Amino acid sequence: MRKQHIEVGDFIRNPENGLVGVLKKEDNRENYYVEGYHEYAGKWQTAGGSLKDYQT
Repeated sequence: MRKQHIEVGDFIRNPENGLVGVLKKEDNRENYYVEGYHEYAGKWQTAGGSLKDYQT
């Protein structure tokens, strides 16, 4: 199976809960996170990690 290439601005879907957000990167750091908006829960954001953490 071929790994998918992802980059900042791509939509990311969490397979555990189905939430979809946009991959973002902190300025001047190699820390990536996903931020999105849910109809009922409002704005949400992951804790963050390396780009490798978001590869499938």
